[in-house]
Amino acid sequence: MLHVRSTRRKFLTGAASGFFAFSMRHSLGRAFAATSAGSAKRCLVLWMNGGPSQFETFDPKPGTVTGGETNSIATSVPGLRIAEYLPELAKRMDRLSIVRNLTSTEGEHQRAQYAMHTGYPLIPAFPRPTLGSIVSHELPSEPFPTCVSIGGQGFGPAFLGSEHAPFTIENPTEAMQLLNNLKRRRGQLQFLQALGGNFDRQHPADLVERRHAVVERIERMVDTPFVTALDASLESTAVRERYGNHAFGSSCLVARRLLEAGVRFVEVQLDGWDTHRDNAIATRRLRETIDRPWAAVLDDLSSSGLLEETVVLWMGDFGRTPTINALQGRDHFPTVTPAVIGGGGLPGGLAIGQTDSGGNAIEGDSYKIADLFATLLQRLDIDPAKEFQTTFGSPTPATDKGQVVAELA
Repeated sequence: MLHVRSTRRKFLTGAASGFFAFSMRHSLGRAFAATSAGSAKRCLVLWMNGGPSQFETFDPKPGTVTGGETNSIATSVPGLRIAEYLPELAKRMDRLSIVRNLTSTEGEHQRAQYAMHTGYPLIPAFPRPTLGSIVSHELPSEPFPTCVSIGGQGFGPAFLGSEHAPFTIENPTEAMQLLNNLKRRRGQLQFLQALGGNFDRQHPADLVERRHAVVERIERMVDTPFVTALDASLESTAVRERYGNHAFGSSCLVARRLLEAGVRFVEVQLDGWDTHRDNAIATRRLRETIDRPWAAVLDDLSSSGLLEETVVLWMGDFGRTPTINALQGRDHFPTVTPAVIGGGGLPGGLAIGQTDSGGNAIEGDSYKIADLFATLLQRLDIDPAKEFQTTFGSPTPATDKGQVVAELA
């Protein structure tokens, strides 16, 4: 995947190799494909890195031993309650649906993160494309990246090809400044082309062609709304304050701007959810961090008419244990993996499935990650059963036998 790093020295002195890796890793797409009427056209993933506790977010169990210190609050949907310290989201739950019966078997971070990004278990000999890479492949946008990951890893495109790798940005402001510097210094792009003489003579023609193409794409990209969309300072003070004065809030604001500019898939990451100690204290801070920017994204997309065309998905590695450990933390618990989804024409105000009174197990039917992905892909007018041809000749479907979540169909 392409990473936009934080220093001009790295960005420019590494250009001869970095941008040509960019060629291998992210060709910026093809034509902006149209989708059928009524289907979603873009997706925002809010990724809670480390694994968020369902007890302290969207399946609280107040007054129980397993529920801990967390109280619940009423929402805009009668009878639907969520954890305290999420007051803005509580007002907007009619736009969102909680999936309380999502389950996984992956309780180790790397494997769980892989599964939650691809919908498949990790098999090193058979890598699978990330959800964003599938969207990039099926709904490309020109002339800027289709899939953008803000603040963290985005996994890879596997057999779909490096041009569908996530465009990974560590800091939107610094990335915008670096791209603007290139815009002002177009001679450096010409310099990159000039540096390629030896490369051209030493490498196969198809690789040379891709190398030249990426520099041309970069040059086109710096003149597009993509660069401007990275600049959250162009928003009013009032808007920026609605998103919150912190990195996650700013990243959510940039994500909204990227979606408005035409990017198909954006993931924003928030670290800190691996709460093996002091869970109650840590999750209060994290809830306060996500509450305002998530609500602001929903409001702004709704006001612009884009929420009906944009699936918004909140998820993380896995859930947390009902048992509170000796360090007042919660450990890994994939048996219940919380998720919230809305927008894109999906119904809101639902609590799908349920856990028992102590949150120890799912009662009744459950869904797997592949089912959640099938639901999202269907809303994007992408066939969840579509087969892709791998580089080693084995066809593989977009999801691991995923079935659309019935309540969201």
